[in-house]
Amino acid sequence: MYAVTTWDPDGNGPQPELLIVGGNFTIAGDIAANYIVAWDGSNWQPLGSGMNNIVYALMVYNGQLIAGGSFTTAGGVSTSRIARWNGSSWQAFGSGMNSQVNALTVYDSNLIAGGAFSTAGGVTVNYITRWDGSNWQPLGSGMSTESAPPPYVSGLTVYNGSLIAGGNFTTAGGVAANYIARWDGNNWQALGSGMDYYVKPLTVYNGELVAGGYFTTAGGISANYIARWNGSSWQGLGSGMDNWVRTLTVYNNKLIAGGWFTTAGGNSAGRIACWDGSNWQTLGSGMDGNVLALAVYNGELIAGGSFTTAGGVAVNKIARWDGSGWQGLGNGIGGTSPRLEALTVYNGELIAGGKFTTAGGVSTNNIGRWNGDGWQALGSGMNGSVYALAVYNGELIAAGLFTTAGGVSANRIARWDGSSWQGLGSGVDAWVMALTVYNGQLIVGGWFTTAGGVSANGIARWDGSSWQALGSGMNSYVHALTVYNGELIAGGWFTTAGGVSANRIARWDGSSWQSLGSGMGGVDYIDVWSLTVYNGQLIAGGDFTTAGGVDANYIASWDGSSWQALGSGMDGSVLALTVYNGQLIAGGYFYTAGGVSTNYIARWDGSNWQALGSGTNLTVRALTVYNGELIAGGEFTTAGGKGSLYWGRWGVPEVYGGDLNHDCGVNELDLGLFAERWLEDDCEYTGFCGEADSNYDRRVDFLDYAAAANNWLMGD
Repeated sequence: MYAVTTWDPDGNGPQPELLIVGGNFTIAGDIAANYIVAWDGSNWQPLGSGMNNIVYALMVYNGQLIAGGSFTTAGGVSTSRIARWNGSSWQAFGSGMNSQVNALTVYDSNLIAGGAFSTAGGVTVNYITRWDGSNWQPLGSGMSTESAPPPYVSGLTVYNGSLIAGGNFTTAGGVAANYIARWDGNNWQALGSGMDYYVKPLTVYNGELVAGGYFTTAGGISANYIARWNGSSWQGLGSGMDNWVRTLTVYNNKLIAGGWFTTAGGNSAGRIACWDGSNWQTLGSGMDGNVLALAVYNGELIAGGSFTTAGGVAVNKIARWDGSGWQGLGNGIGGTSPRLEALTVYNGELIAGGKFTTAGGVSTNNIGRWNGDGWQALGSGMNGSVYALAVYNGELIAAGLFTTAGGVSANRIARWDGSSWQGLGSGVDAWVMALTVYNGQLIVGGWFTTAGGVSANGIARWDGSSWQALGSGMNSYVHALTVYNGELIAGGWFTTAGGVSANRIARWDGSSWQSLGSGMGGVDYIDVWSLTVYNGQLIAGGDFTTAGGVDANYIASWDGSSWQALGSGMDGSVLALTVYNGQLIAGGYFYTAGGVSTNYIARWDGSNWQALGSGTNLTVRALTVYNGELIAGGEFTTAGGKGSLYWGRWGVPEVYGGDLNHDCGVNELDLGLFAERWLEDDCEYTGFCGEADSNYDRRVDFLDYAAAANNWLMGD
């Protein structure tokens, strides 16, 4: 979070004042909010469709909200780094700037913008400009410097009737002015000898101008990262800070400073501190990450930045201080760094693994469970990403990049018995990317060379008590595993399996590795990322353009003897596969499937590719079926145009267990489907149980049939 301000949409009208937040994020609470969002005191609200890139500065001008940054569109309108919001839509300021806007203020009834731009509205302005209501105009000849990086203006305020600008420059209007200068309406002037390095935030406190930044001297005197100007000379504020001051404001008659520092006035201060006119004081225990923006809203101090805790309280990039303690604002704000990598079902709950610290506001640490109503943790989770999930011997198996699970040593793989985590022997020595069950054993694939201390190149098996190799393994990564026609199938980046040539895909018959035709090919990067079984055929998805020498763009099917394309395939990577309602579902990093716009997820009915609504706004990495719905996970924040943070669901929820045809009832039609799949869909053989495996024991048998019969007609 880089910028925060307040804005009242109707001035003195009945609408409440809003807190406006800008930065580098795409979600706020549980809504999609592209780089800008409003908080009404209780909930987050989007401002149209937001921007296409970072917001660095916010200001209110003539009753409208102004945003500046590195974006080039706002609400889908071309805006070139600066835009205004009138309460219902975004509008441009002429042709905007040619580079980033860092700071905004209002001076002499003009909107002032500073940044890294050299032109505004096509006019040369050199890093600072004013909007007179209809056009951008220069302020003298602007700024310049002989040092690197190039000049920019990063801070603006008004003091004693003059406009004050700070940044990286050594001249203003041709006058020597080291990193800070004032504009009296006609000319630029220096403020003493200025600073020895960059100036960023500026504010006014107790009748003095206060500047923060990366400097250590101001006016030739010691001033560590913060200084005050009384109208004629510079002074320090105590002994200052031990690192960069990035933001300033005034709250409860005290000066508040935030930044990268950990001490203020020689005292411990976790990135935020207050100055009472003579001494620095802390605000609780501060933050665990940098504070980059400050404002006052509803009588409380608002702080934003890159932190995840404030005063020891879990918050997400934004927090409020009520005078005695820190609290969060809803679920805070986030972005595309978190992602969901794996999905499965265990004990009637949906299990999600990936790279995330919370799920539904609950601390989860890379793995969580959904019971249909809310998210819950599985113990204290993992200390690293979870990439794969499976069920084996009645236990949930999670694998990835972690070394502990629930605080217990578990090298890249662990098992959950319903109440606690345990390791599987000594685990493996590097990443695990894929899991499946074959012949009563757990199969593990990834980028490792040993499992339980035994040499196992990229693939290994766990029999419940010890690790064993599968032949000599692969010569590179294994990314996907499944079972087809009684054989174990492995896909990845390898070119040999068990010493046999096998281009990115191979089969294990229980004793040796064999190829599947000539495997996959392509021009550049070639990989198999996902595998499943559909309509009696093996389906492979990944990064390839040929399969068995046949053109097959990113997805192909194997019938036991040869490879075939699925229509014209995709225009990008296929990372996840599953079967839902008799259709093959593919997710990944593609925009089209079979030439149809699909946006990261698509379905194949056996003949053609179709979209699932408007798809998602970013990559789909995991797929499964839970309670009659298709579940997708990945990096996206919207699904079907709705806010949907990293996971989404498609279809009609199952009202009663056993509703296989999703008609909201359990009757003879569903029992007929069970009969078709009974024993034939043994997961150990085909690799796919369908939804008939209602107790998730990897078999379709009498227990599943009995459960459905028990609900016969009750689901009407």
